[in-house]
Amino acid sequence: MFVWSNLMIARFSFLLFLNLVTTISFAQEFQQHVFNIYFKTNQDAVTSESQTAIRQQLLAIGSANIREIKIMGHADSDATDSFNINLSNRRASNTYHYLILQGVPETILAKEAFGESDPVSELKQLNRRVEITVIYDYANAMADLKGKKFYIKGIVKNFNTNLTLPCGYVIEDQKLNIFQSTRPDGRFYLPAKPGKNVSLTFSKLGFLNETVIITDKYFMGIKGDTIFIEVKLKPIEVVEKIVFDHIFFYSDSDSLKPESRPELQKLTALLRNDKELYVEIQGHMNCPLSRPMNVYQKRYNHELSHKRARAIYKYLINNGIPASQLTFKGMSNTNMIYPEPKNEQEADKNKRVEVWKLKVVTK
Repeated sequence: MFVWSNLMIARFSFLLFLNLVTTISFAQEFQQHVFNIYFKTNQDAVTSESQTAIRQQLLAIGSANIREIKIMGHADSDATDSFNINLSNRRASNTYHYLILQGVPETILAKEAFGESDPVSELKQLNRRVEITVIYDYANAMADLKGKKFYIKGIVKNFNTNLTLPCGYVIEDQKLNIFQSTRPDGRFYLPAKPGKNVSLTFSKLGFLNETVIITDKYFMGIKGDTIFIEVKLKPIEVVEKIVFDHIFFYSDSDSLKPESRPELQKLTALLRNDKELYVEIQGHMNCPLSRPMNVYQKRYNHELSHKRARAIYKYLINNGIPASQLTFKGMSNTNMIYPEPKNEQEADKNKRVEVWKLKVVTK
């Protein structure tokens, strides 16, 4: 009969504790980014366009921060199950080997083949894909903010009245988001570093967001160690709400699903046709109310919804919409359509984007 010794029990307990600590650490320190590369019918070669896309995605995250990359091969439904399993496996394997050629350690790579079992769209070309999930450590950048010799000191005011305006703001440093609030008098203070662009987005209900990007030009010619900035937020009124039900995100990610494209094109057309239109993009997420919520989960929800709203904001800017027409906010899970979703469809409805038509209030 197999008997556990005290030493074995102690080791098992330690491993269980280590696994628990690792799980908690993952929830607090890591995030994931999902993107796809696509293939022609019955083809498994990673094209030059896909190679470029992979390099760009990895460079944006930073190789030092990447902890794991999951590679999942998929196929459309045109052939037999066994053929599609083999085809999706070759697609995943070729992607796997391309990443190794790029210097990615084999120890952080994992691959799997799904054949035709997990379609994402009625359009077959969107199902001929490899889905790549990059798990990365965004907490490393936090340490980089300590001990700097330069600082940013500023104040937020109402654009119309010039009175001070307390508000929240987000520090976006590469892949890291830090949520802060100004003092009651609208003033704020934070460290800064030359050679490292930092984006500050100021947000308050009833006002357009204002983003300031701290580039090297701010450090040129300053006396002392402090950069002074003044931010003015424009008051707005809500005219109309438009819900885009088919803008979907991958779970735990700000990466858009392919089937979101038609809705994003509609939103882009709406803004192109009305140059006087201002909109607020609200990102919502799915997190059932019955799920235990601690401070880390709340922070995660806030950050993820912020990043989803920002993803739409960046999409619109990349498609020619002026940033001056746009503002965005992360709403966390405070306004879910289905507080306790029963299936994936209801969960997707919670992970939605709402667009509010706005009118700027003049003096």
